[in-house]
Amino acid sequence: MVIELCRFDATDREAWDDYVQRAPEAVHSHLSGWGTAIEQSYGHRALYLWASDHGKIKGVLPLILLRGILFGRSLVSLPFLDDGGICADDQTTIQELYAAALRLAKEHRADLLDLRHRRASGLGLPLQDSKVTFVLELPRDPDQAWRRLDAKVRNQVRKALKSGLSVSWHGRASLDRFYDVFVENMRDLGSPVHSRKFFAAILEEFSESARLVLVNDGSRTVGGGLCFFFKDSVMMPWASSRRADHPKCPNNLLYWEAIRSACQEGFRCFDFGRSSRGSGTYHFKKQWGAADRPLVWEIWRRRGQRNALVRSSSARYAFAARAWKRLPVTVTRICGPVLRRQMSN
Repeated sequence: MVIELCRFDATDREAWDDYVQRAPEAVHSHLSGWGTAIEQSYGHRALYLWASDHGKIKGVLPLILLRGILFGRSLVSLPFLDDGGICADDQTTIQELYAAALRLAKEHRADLLDLRHRRASGLGLPLQDSKVTFVLELPRDPDQAWRRLDAKVRNQVRKALKSGLSVSWHGRASLDRFYDVFVENMRDLGSPVHSRKFFAAILEEFSESARLVLVNDGSRTVGGGLCFFFKDSVMMPWASSRRADHPKCPNNLLYWEAIRSACQEGFRCFDFGRSSRGSGTYHFKKQWGAADRPLVWEIWRRRGQRNALVRSSSARYAFAARAWKRLPVTVTRICGPVLRRQMSN
């Protein structure tokens, strides 16, 4: 078996993505375009490993080298996303890719190797399992999906429509409408915002599999989400709404439209994206009848190094979040991406 860094010329990208499309365990995060999007928007280095046997690809491991003043160096598969760890045909290949990743971590003096899986890999690594994602199994008929919803959720969707809200789908040309809402919401949550360039690079790389869904109150956008369409699933890892408009339930209309559209287009699952157990977003997503599935983030850490991952439960983080909420949106729009670039979550 041969393990090597993928050069990612046009031929390599085609071969990599062909394997990802065929591999049962592969998810959207395994597509080669994520490395390009993160390199172009944040300047991090993509170190993508693949395993082959007599010319046949048997596994892939996308890795991003993060280097920053705040949290040191780390290799993450993949930063900013829920998953993207080792995807391989068998346990031997998993072990080989992990061994190659360790060599890379040591070569680049990384303090941390963070492999984000949906299932335990069998590598025996320490786990960070405080995050879950919610997955809703979808029927073919949107009306059937509607009837399955809790009565309270249906009433909130109706309230949004009665309040005059509307919803529509868009591409990259409408990014500013989504991003304005996203910046404001992240400030209100006390969290540094991703750069606009990050989302622009994503929509450029995944023009065939990524779409924006926007909720509008007349000509004003009050909510939005970024959806990915892959195999039999639709995922919405980023969604926001303006806090002042929450009484009109824009989030409920946003998620219902994504679910309705997914049913109509024949997708079998809707993935709400990650939440911390017990958080407000955890309970919001759970009310849709979705099943919570633990995210298995497996961590190798250089001996003697402290945990470089940001923990939302820490007193220091809580203090920083409260301070961030007091800043003007214009300030967080500028400063947020500088901080977010150094964070893996």
